[in-house]
Amino acid sequence: MLFTSALIYLYTVFRFHVNENPMSKLQARNEILINAPVSKVWSVITDINLLPKINPGVVSVKGTMDKQGETRTCEMNNKGRKGTMTERLLELVPEQKTVWTIEEDTMGMKKMLSGTRFCFYLEKQSDNQTRLINESYYWPNSLMGKIMNALMMKNMMGKIQHKILINVKAQAEN
Repeated sequence: MLFTSALIYLYTVFRFHVNENPMSKLQARNEILINAPVSKVWSVITDINLLPKINPGVVSVKGTMDKQGETRTCEMNNKGRKGTMTERLLELVPEQKTVWTIEEDTMGMKKMLSGTRFCFYLEKQSDNQTRLINESYYWPNSLMGKIMNALMMKNMMGKIQHKILINVKAQAEN
């Protein structure tokens, strides 16, 4: 009974968005202070060879991460769930920001989410300190996606962001 009541409540909260045109919405945001200059942090987040060390779900990657409009294809393994994800670099402002979107994948993310935007923002704090901000924008495509997002996906995305930022910090301060 409690589960049914919770589902009815969630349906009531989210039902008004089911038929709306999908648009990106900030779902998760994390930031970290890194004791390294912006140029060093930038070199870490744009080095395709470091991506498997930075993103805990990436096993291997092909492509490029330092040219706007280019793509990277990642072989993924997220807690035993394997597949590939191809992302396009939509926006690149050297030493300031990158914005990626999902082009296609075999894990169902593109079917489940619309308007994906995964962003890094770099802010110089001093000559040897950089604030790195990681934001994830998307809109769940279905009622079930909205429920899953509210119950677990946003939290999971935040944890992944946090781990990525810790890994970037370790690489940049090395």
